[in-house]
Amino acid sequence: PVLLLLLLILAHGGSRREQLPPMSSSSDSKRRHGSLLDILSGATARPKGTVGSTSGGRISSGGELGGDGLSHADLFERAYYINAAGSTRRRAFMEEQLHASGVRFERWEATRGGPSLLRTHASYFERGVHAHLYANRTRGGELVGWGTLSTYLSHHTLFEHIVRTHRRNDSAAFLVLQDDTLLAADWIARLRAALRHTGPSWERLLLVWWGLARDADCDGTVCTVKPPAGPTEAGSVDCCGKRYYHGLQAWLVRTRSLRCLLRRLRRRPMKNIDALMVNCNCPRTLALAPGGMLGEHLDRELGSERAAVNDAWRANLTHIMLSPHARRNMAKAADTGPMLRRKRKATGRRRHRA
Repeated sequence: PVLLLLLLILAHGGSRREQLPPMSSSSDSKRRHGSLLDILSGATARPKGTVGSTSGGRISSGGELGGDGLSHADLFERAYYINAAGSTRRRAFMEEQLHASGVRFERWEATRGGPSLLRTHASYFERGVHAHLYANRTRGGELVGWGTLSTYLSHHTLFEHIVRTHRRNDSAAFLVLQDDTLLAADWIARLRAALRHTGPSWERLLLVWWGLARDADCDGTVCTVKPPAGPTEAGSVDCCGKRYYHGLQAWLVRTRSLRCLLRRLRRRPMKNIDALMVNCNCPRTLALAPGGMLGEHLDRELGSERAAVNDAWRANLTHIMLSPHARRNMAKAADTGPMLRRKRKATGRRRHRA
């Protein structure tokens, strides 16, 4: 039953763990953190005023559901968060955060992973698919990386939408989020401070991400994102298996940088889109330093939908037994409630001991 369920889940986020900054230790921040986890565990009703029209595939749904945008008018036009049709708890979780911050936002419905994409998105497959997304990585055969491919297409079609609808404003900035991102209570103020530090010449800025940063790339506040993204291979200077500047949990981007990314993505086979975007090497791509990110990636609590879909397809087509880690991840992705309830209890115990 878990396999059948997860074949219907659309993946849209990395599952690796990242270095995270500590959240604010104030009691207000802790209460907010707990209330958002209540939403994910089903203990709190869906916030009012967050229901928008839904439409499948790459069509944006929900319209302008957020506030008037006054809290961020000097920083970005609006936020887009990517969310699968069945992930209603994650949707309520994201909209609660964005409403509380006064952010103007739209929900972008994620692309459902599966072989039907070969028909509905045929033109994208003309650029090829990386070997590691096939059942047999050396001889090809059946595609199994449908979670990775749906993540790629969810982001790529959103980029196309933004470029198409804002083609006359190349300098317009947008916030792009995945729905497993917990933003800090003061994230807008911290973003404003970070942009004062970078100056106006930035084009893309990673706000919540995972992986490594090279010391030579960073000034203590921001890092200049440079390829290769990794994983590094045997024989390289920084061997082996290291990944740099991965994850698209929260990031800010200008229209013209998306235009650059789209041009360069079209020349590369499809694979993990976060790594591809590093390797595209569009100018002035920056990342907040690991100690100064604006939130958390809740992969430990929610699991990775992308990895769950990949594992389900691989197990179904190759008849291999899933590893314990894969089974635990599937359970998290299928039902967020128990894991998040345990996290709330643990948070309470730490607060009590303090």
